Amino acid sequence: MSEENHNESSNTSATRASNIQKILDRKQKIFNLPRSSKLFKISTYSTCQYEKGCKCVGFKLSEEQRKKDESSYLPQNKDLCSNTNCSHPFLKHVCHLNSLTDSDLNRLLNNIVDMENLYISISRQNDADIKKVYIYLSKLLRHCILTKSQSVIVTPPESPLGQPPFESPCIQRIISNFVFIKYGHLRENPSTKLQFQIFTELAKNFLHCINCWDYETPNDRRTETTSNEEASGYRINYTRWLINAWIPAFCSSFRQYKTSNIFGKAFLKSIYSFVSSLMLQKYKADKERSKLPAEKLIVFDSLPKFLDDLREEIANDSSLIFDSEFKPVFPNTGTQGGPIKRELQDSNCNEDPRFKRLKRENTCEDLSDLTVLNILERINDDDYKIHAEVLNPVKLSARDDAAKAEQSRKEISFHIIANPLKKQPSAECLAWLLTCKNVFAHQLPRMPKEYITQLVFDGKHKTLALIKDNKPIGGICFRPFPSQGFIEIVFCAVTSSEQVKGYGTHLMNHLKDYSNKQEIRHFLTFADEFALGYFKKQGFSDEIKLAPSAYSGFIKEYEGATLMHCELHSGIVYTQFSNVIRKQKEIIKELILQRQQEMQKIYPGISAFREGSKCISLESIPGLRDINWRAIRALKQIKSTEEEEDFEKFTMQLSSVLNAVRQHQSSWPFLQPVSAAEVPDYYNIIRFPMDLKTISDRLKNRYYVSRRLFQADMKRIFTNCRIYNSPETEYVALANKLENYFQTKMRKLGLWDEK
Repeated sequence: MSEENHNESSNTSATRASNIQKILDRKQKIFNLPRSSKLFKISTYSTCQYEKGCKCVGFKLSEEQRKKDESSYLPQNKDLCSNTNCSHPFLKHVCHLNSLTDSDLNRLLNNIVDMENLYISISRQNDADIKKVYIYLSKLLRHCILTKSQSVIVTPPESPLGQPPFESPCIQRIISNFVFIKYGHLRENPSTKLQFQIFTELAKNFLHCINCWDYETPNDRRTETTSNEEASGYRINYTRWLINAWIPAFCSSFRQYKTSNIFGKAFLKSIYSFVSSLMLQKYKADKERSKLPAEKLIVFDSLPKFLDDLREEIANDSSLIFDSEFKPVFPNTGTQGGPIKRELQDSNCNEDPRFKRLKRENTCEDLSDLTVLNILERINDDDYKIHAEVLNPVKLSARDDAAKAEQSRKEISFHIIANPLKKQPSAECLAWLLTCKNVFAHQLPRMPKEYITQLVFDGKHKTLALIKDNKPIGGICFRPFPSQGFIEIVFCAVTSSEQVKGYGTHLMNHLKDYSNKQEIRHFLTFADEFALGYFKKQGFSDEIKLAPSAYSGFIKEYEGATLMHCELHSGIVYTQFSNVIRKQKEIIKELILQRQQEMQKIYPGISAFREGSKCISLESIPGLRDINWRAIRALKQIKSTEEEEDFEKFTMQLSSVLNAVRQHQSSWPFLQPVSAAEVPDYYNIIRFPMDLKTISDRLKNRYYVSRRLFQADMKRIFTNCRIYNSPETEYVALANKLENYFQTKMRKLGLWDEK
C-alpha cells in the first residue's frame, strides 16, 4: 500500500467516525420527537392492518409533506394515505401500533434508521458480494419492523458462517501469549523491564488496529498465487467480520463484537501482512511529520522488531502462542495504569501508592460495648455451640488450628535459640541448633550444607525452633536488623514427616509476634519457585514497600529467587489472629440473626391519617427506629433514586451519550475493566473501579434511575485514572479530553447537573 493509499485510509477512518457520530445524533433527534411523529415515521415502513384485504406496505403522504424535515412530522389523524390501494386515514393505519410503549417505538425507530443507512451503503458499494450482505441485513431489519420483533442474526446449521466466537484461542489471547513467551524474560531484570512494557504497549496498539481498521475485500485480496481453499476461507471470515464487527459499528440494531475476541489463528494469519504493513507505513508517516511525542517515539522504534518476531511465531503452526491452555501472568502494565511515560519520567519515584487511595465515606456505626458483650456471652454459651455444630456439620478450620491445639496440650513448643558470641550456649541449645541445621539441609537440598551450618551457628543469626518430643522438627533461621527496621528470613523448613499440619503457618505467626515485641515491622526474604506459595499465604508480596536504601547491601541475594516483603501491624497478635477473625464472623452472624428477628415483628398501623393529620414525620413510623433507621440516610436514598418523569426517554438519552463517549477517539483506555493479571497492583490502589463496559451493562439493567447516578459513574472513571497515573501521562490527558466531551454532550441534552 502506497503512502497515498495510507493517507486515504486514515481519512476514511476519520470520515467513518464522523458519520457514526452523525447517525447517533440523528437517532437521538428522532427519539426526542413527539409520539405522533414517531408513529408516523414507523407507519411509513409498516403495513396497514385496518382492513384485512388492504395491501398497503407503508403510509405515504403527499409529495409536499414528504419533503419536510423529520422534526416537523406532525400528521393529522384524518390525513389520508396517498397509496392508491389504501387511502385509509393515518389514525386507522397505525391502530396496531398504539399499544406499543415508548421503548418499543424507539427500538423500531432504531431499526428504521439502521435500515435506511444500509440502503445508502448499498447504493455506494461497488463490490457485489458486500452488496449482498447489506441487502440481506436490510431485509432482516425490514422484517423485524413489520413483525415488531428483535433484530437477531440467526444462521442456519448448514451455513458456514456459524455464530461467534469462531475460533479458539482468540486473537487477543494469542497476542497476550506471544508477548509473555517472547519477551517475558525481560520483566525479571530491572534494566530490561521498560523494554518489556514497550512490547506490551505495541501489542495493545496491534490489537487496537485489528479491532478498528477496515480490511481488504476478498476480491481485492485475491492474486494468482492465492489457492481456492485460502480464498474461500478468507471470504467466509470476511463476511463474518462484516456482519458481527464492521456493520454493527454504525447499525446498533445488531450486536457488535470485537474482532480480536471472536477470531483466532486462521483470520490472524490472513490479515497479518495487511495490518503490519499499514502499521509500519503509519508509523513512518507520523515520524516524518514529527507527530509522535518522545515517549511514543521510543515505543514505536521497536515496532519493526515486534512485527518481525510476531511474523515468525504466526508462521509456526506448533507455536505455544496458539495454545488455549497457556496462562501468562503479566507484570505491572495496563490500559489505565503503568504507562510507558511514567517509567520514562518517574523511574526514581518511590512514592507509596497507598497515599493515593480514595478516602472511603464512613457510613458505618460502631456497636456499643454492651451489645458486643451480650453477643459474646450468647455465642460462648454451650447450647449455642451445640446448635451451631448441628447447623454447620462441616467446620472450616484455619491452617494453624491443629498446631495451636497441640501447643495448648503442650505437645509442641517454640523457642528462640542462637549461638551468641558473648555467652556460651547450653548443650541442649547447641543440640537443637544442630538438628535445625540438619532439617534445613534435608529440606533445602539446593543450599550447600557448609553455607547452612555457617549461618545457623553464626552469632548474628537466630533460629525460631519448633520442638516436639524434645527435638526440633522445624524452624526459621533469621537475622534481625533493628537499625534498618527489618528481619531477614534466611531459612524456613519443617521436616517432611510433619508437614501439612499447620506448623509452618504457626511458626511464622510466632516469629511475627516476636518481631512486634522487638518493634520491628518488616520481613524480607528471597524465595525460590517452590517457596513462593507458602510465603504468599503468610502475607508476603513481591511488592517491596521498604526503600531500597534500607536493605540494599544488608541482605543476602540469591540467583533465581524472588525478593518478597511482609509488613506487620503493631496491633495484631498473629498467633491469635485466626481466632479473632472467627469470633468476629460469629458476632456478625448473630447480629444478622437478631436483625432478621426484629424485622419479622408486626407493628401497629399508622392511625394518624384517620385522626385528621395530613402528614407525619418519618421517624414516627413504627419500626423504623428499631432497625436503626436514620432520616438523613433515607432522605439521601430517596433523592438518589428519584426517577425521571419519562424514564424510557431518559434511558435513551443516556444511551446516546454513552455511545458517543465510547466512539470518541480518547475512549480506548476506558472501554473495558482493567485486567488484574496485567496490572497486579491496580485494585490495591483503586478501591472502586469503573469502566464504560460496566456503565453499559448497568444501563441495560435499568440501574440509572437518575442523572446523578450516571454522572457519578462516569466521573469515577476519570477520577480513578488521575489517582493511578501521574498528571503528565497520556492517560490523564485522554481522561481530561473525554470528560470535557462527556460534559458537553450532557449539557446539550439538558442532563448535566452542576451540583
